[in-house]
Amino acid sequence: MIYRLLALVWFLQVLLSDTYAQTSGLPSISFRDFEIPNSPIIDSTSHAVIIIEKGKSDIQVDEAERELRVIHRYGVRIKILDKEGFKEANYVIPLYKIGNKFETVDEIHGYTHYIDGKIHTVKMDKGAIFHEKINEFVNLSKFTLPNIKENCIIDIEYEIKSPDIFNYRTWEYQDDIPKLYSEYTAIIPALYNYNVTLLGPYKLTDQKSKLLKDYFLLNGRRQDCSQLTYIMADIPAFHEESYMLAPKNYKSAINFELMQYYSTSGARQNLTKEWKDVDRELLTNRLFGGQINRENNFKHILSRIYTESDSDENKARKIYEYIKSQIRWNKVYGKYSQFGVKDALERRNGNVGDINLALISACAAAGIEVYPVLVSTRENGLPKTIHPVISDFNYLVAQVRVNGKNYFLDASEENLPFGLLPLRCINGSGRIIYSKKSSEWIRLENEIDAATHFDITGKIDETGQFKGKLRVIYKGLDALNHRNYIQKFSSLDSYIEERMNNSANMQIEDGNIYQLDSLDNDLIESYEISMDFTNSIRGKYFSFNPILMNRVTKNPFNLEERNYPVDLGSKKKETYSIAIHLPPDFDMEHQPENIALALPEAAARYTFRSQYVEGNLVLKQDLNLNKAIYEVEEYFHLKEFYSRIIQHQKVDFTFKKNKL
Repeated sequence: MIYRLLALVWFLQVLLSDTYAQTSGLPSISFRDFEIPNSPIIDSTSHAVIIIEKGKSDIQVDEAERELRVIHRYGVRIKILDKEGFKEANYVIPLYKIGNKFETVDEIHGYTHYIDGKIHTVKMDKGAIFHEKINEFVNLSKFTLPNIKENCIIDIEYEIKSPDIFNYRTWEYQDDIPKLYSEYTAIIPALYNYNVTLLGPYKLTDQKSKLLKDYFLLNGRRQDCSQLTYIMADIPAFHEESYMLAPKNYKSAINFELMQYYSTSGARQNLTKEWKDVDRELLTNRLFGGQINRENNFKHILSRIYTESDSDENKARKIYEYIKSQIRWNKVYGKYSQFGVKDALERRNGNVGDINLALISACAAAGIEVYPVLVSTRENGLPKTIHPVISDFNYLVAQVRVNGKNYFLDASEENLPFGLLPLRCINGSGRIIYSKKSSEWIRLENEIDAATHFDITGKIDETGQFKGKLRVIYKGLDALNHRNYIQKFSSLDSYIEERMNNSANMQIEDGNIYQLDSLDNDLIESYEISMDFTNSIRGKYFSFNPILMNRVTKNPFNLEERNYPVDLGSKKKETYSIAIHLPPDFDMEHQPENIALALPEAAARYTFRSQYVEGNLVLKQDLNLNKAIYEVEEYFHLKEFYSRIIQHQKVDFTFKKNKL
């Protein structure tokens, strides 16, 4: 494979040795740019608008490095409408590591334009540009434009040189602010065959193609290139909302993927592989299959991890805990090993690949059926399923098969129980790699629902003082998230103290946490609590709302139209029970009605039941989201479902005292 890539690089160096650059810049600033256009995509939520955005990509020879680079030129003109739009002047350019080299950015220019009788322009100083290394795979270039004020216009231009000669960058038409005009041009050598795909809900306004005759010199003969231009106008802002995958899965965009090229002899070279080719490359790769086969790293220590009397499942559980204790995650993702299993064990830290390849290798050494599973994390986007694109995957987990059950395992998370995946991994399907048969797609999902249960018991005296107990039980991803939150504190006492100090209407007087380190069990919090309802007493009337915790006050679904699914990561359940004894001689004057709400096909359900008998108020509330993913056509029903819950939870209980 490497020799084929080197041959392609040499070929393109010859191919493009006589090319010339074309720059697509922004037009000159004019008074007309300062006029706010009457457009349906600009509304009260718009704090800035992109007037024009232009980009162009082509391949050139880097003479200094004697290598090929894809040159991406970008220019954007943004009108700042109000103070909330000032953030658009804080600009970040991400630069990625491709192979062993980083992308670089050049020719960064920034201008601020404003009107004071005439158009004034302030150029950004070069000293305003800062470069930051995030990790060994990502660098950032940051800058802030000067003299920002309401109704000003900013221009930003730069050029990125990328060593990724096989793929032009995806051009995103949608952003978090509306765009009046967006244009992207790709100049592609005739010997290239790209798969060009339009993603998202919006269609192109215009599409142009032009043949660039004699664009480069090859073997003494001029050759051609295709100039492809894709235009979209009046593009609404993309609004992010709760419970969604990476925005790039849903934004309107043009994506380029190199499928094949032709050599100088005219022979066709395919870059699109079949999965059997990818499987073979992975399993023979030193940093993937080569690490799985390092069973000798573990065979001599297995007797210290488990006993022969253990079942295969118990062996797998103990190996899982052992790997978690031996290799700490360095917060770097990866489908390949960063250091190698042996070195990672010695260093006692490594990336996700190091950790989970060690887990797979150790399970294999124990004779347990185990396979690697390639994953694209939620923020990385959904992997393409039509044909193999190995670069789509940035993560690796394991699947263990014991006693007729399948368990997904990720040993990178300290607080993750056996058989549960973290939310970042719940992203469509992963690719499970077998050793003796073709790999296949496998749905990434957790068998255990995320669940939280609140239980409150207590007594309210005649002065409106409440004393009682609160018990909270967490399961699944809710337990993982809460364990991770507790771990941020220096001690358990510090966490409980924070609980005491930051419970707005509830006074926590004493508390304890149970099963914090028993990851396969529920996490339980228990507190002695008190509350003051004095202000709820009006003469002979007393009113209060018993939904004391996690009352839904804001609908998480507010869009008029949502063009992407609601993805919770897992089914969710929240139950709430309360038993309160009230003072004698209090009769129920008014109470929320008992209701049962449900979406079609029981996709979600909310029930509320209460009764008041002889001074005892007993209430039970259940909210069940019975699907991990709700499709676009279910959005309106889900939005209305939450609206009705909010309205119902606003209603107080009112009691009347018979004797004053």
